[in-house]
Amino acid sequence: FFADLVSNYCPMADVSDTRIRVVLRSRPPNSQEKAWFASGEFNPYLKPANQTPSPETHMICASNGKEHVFDKIFRDDCKQHHIFRDAALPTLENVFKGFCGAILAYGQTGTGKTHTMQGYDRTSEGDERGIIPRCADYIFSRAAKETGYQTTVKMGMVQIYLDKLQDLFTPEAPEMNITPDTERVEMPGLTEKEITSCDQFMKLYYFGEAHRVTRKTLMNPTSSRGHAATIVTVRLEPKDPSLSTKEGKLVLVDLAGYERFALTGITTGIAAEEAKKINASLLALGAVVNGLADKQKHIPYRNSKLTRLLRDCLGGTSKSTIVLTIGPADKYKQETANTLYFGFRAMAVKVDARIKEEYDPTKYIAVLKGKLGDCGKTMTKMVNHMKAKGVYQEYEEKFGVPDIPDAVLDDDDEDDPLANVVGALTRQPTKMMTRAAMEAEAAGAEVPVSMMTAGDIINGTPVDPSAPAAVRQVQETWNIELQEHAKAAEQELQNLRLRHMQDLEEAKNAGVSQEVLAKLQKDHEDELQMLKEQNQTLRAEILRQAQRAEAQALLASAHDMQTKDGSYHTRKEDDRLNELFDHLKETCDSKDEVLVRLFDLVCLRESELKDMEENLIPMAMAMAPQLMSGAGGDSGAMAAEVEKLKAELKRKDQHIEALKGLVNVQQTAPQGTRAVSTGHTVAPITRTAPVTRGIPTRTMPVGYMAARGQR
Repeated sequence: FFADLVSNYCPMADVSDTRIRVVLRSRPPNSQEKAWFASGEFNPYLKPANQTPSPETHMICASNGKEHVFDKIFRDDCKQHHIFRDAALPTLENVFKGFCGAILAYGQTGTGKTHTMQGYDRTSEGDERGIIPRCADYIFSRAAKETGYQTTVKMGMVQIYLDKLQDLFTPEAPEMNITPDTERVEMPGLTEKEITSCDQFMKLYYFGEAHRVTRKTLMNPTSSRGHAATIVTVRLEPKDPSLSTKEGKLVLVDLAGYERFALTGITTGIAAEEAKKINASLLALGAVVNGLADKQKHIPYRNSKLTRLLRDCLGGTSKSTIVLTIGPADKYKQETANTLYFGFRAMAVKVDARIKEEYDPTKYIAVLKGKLGDCGKTMTKMVNHMKAKGVYQEYEEKFGVPDIPDAVLDDDDEDDPLANVVGALTRQPTKMMTRAAMEAEAAGAEVPVSMMTAGDIINGTPVDPSAPAAVRQVQETWNIELQEHAKAAEQELQNLRLRHMQDLEEAKNAGVSQEVLAKLQKDHEDELQMLKEQNQTLRAEILRQAQRAEAQALLASAHDMQTKDGSYHTRKEDDRLNELFDHLKETCDSKDEVLVRLFDLVCLRESELKDMEENLIPMAMAMAPQLMSGAGGDSGAMAAEVEKLKAELKRKDQHIEALKGLVNVQQTAPQGTRAVSTGHTVAPITRTAPVTRGIPTRTMPVGYMAARGQR
């Protein structure tokens, strides 16, 4: 493969640093076109190469003698590897340098765009492979030679069909959008697959290609009905921390061709709608190219999904190559002339491509520290050697005491600006930050916002091990949610502090006064305070939702325990309990409120039971004469009534025990007891201490039971 690239290689002039490169490919005539040429019905559009001066870059129209100049002309006898070598290879090399590169095939329908980009040979070494399979082969061959870098390759594939952007790796997904006003085009929700070999690349590509929409027309049996783009990201992370991480982007675009209804035979139906959308998007693309060539202030990228997708490929920030494809017959001279004009205007688009690279300051600082430490160790060995030889004193008298650097820099020196930078980048507080926080806490003051970390602003809540399993699961789930928000807040806080440091450094370099610096620092403090308030509001909302979820889980656990305790309840009592659970689920916003409400209910039921117990004997004595007279002196009726009252009293005891189980469902250690009479004995009832989370708990007043009993 590489020998094929090197053999007979005539390099093109590298103009990609200044403008878009444009090459032209003429399709070989098919059998019908050969018959036209033989009969004289239609003639070839181009003059032969032997009748054209500089045929590699010049072409002449046979009908009017008009001359066109492009970066490279590929006649109908060219091979696929010639196209790749001269059109695609320079762009690929720029991608490995960290640039954004694009290769577009533009032309009339049926002129060989898909054949140029994809080819119809699916073998790994076939001669008819197009640009995309050869790019896949070259990317991984080139990555294997980058021994100093760890290369990661990701791939995505989209289609614009009826002006709707579709992910070809997940075709059932909804329509995607393009993020506006970013340095490079971003598509949230795009499926990107990490690939490690050429075979995997091509399997994914053919999977996406199978979901493209094609249709048979009079000009092309497999006409593409939408534009397709294969997006490849190449990230090179250096093994040497002092070097930068580069990220190149390659966009391979197979545009659908311009169609005339009279030539394609399409007039109605969905095929006509497809042709209208294709032609409209290509017209929008032409308007963008004209605007860029004329250096207009406003470029109409938003007129089409296609132009928005190709914004970073055409907008001057990438190194792009356009492959024009034309037919050989002058029957299509109008479409061919439009294609040539598009290429002529594209060559006038100036570019200012930029490398996308990232530096890790912490790693680079660590490398410098290591080198400085090694230097200090070497100097120490040299000093010890001179002392052993007895020449150190003479050296010191001549040159003075050598300045030997320490092995490790002191990042905790509060006067060292490097310590603050390292602390911000590594998200670790320095000694100055820790000391300020401790002093503020000792004085009972609020910790300064500038000394806070995101962990101080958003933190999780501990999981109660004594809580029911459902409650613990809710607490763990919401703690994960809080941790995710804490990470986002940490990143936001880090970026804000780093920007503040950069602003101060730029202001100092500009020589501004101390008053302006003080005002700038005050603005930074206000901005940090605003961030703190926003994060606290977010935390309060998350905790509110978490507490309500805990209350729901607690009630569900209590209901399950109530139904499984085996005690006897009448149907009426079960209905009342279910009604109670439903009411608490709707009205309680926290676990603590559930416990307080249940405790109130227990106190109320116990006071009713105490009233019934105190009035039991008087009621029996008052009813005895009536029972005696009604039963004719028989004392059995009175005994039966007494037993009935005792049975009612026993069921009330069971009801209270069930309510106690609801209050004590967490089974935590008691913090206070109250003596409550149940039946004929006195038993302590335990109130579970609620876990306070910023919600005020209710304190039971002294004499609460007595007041309930009197009522």
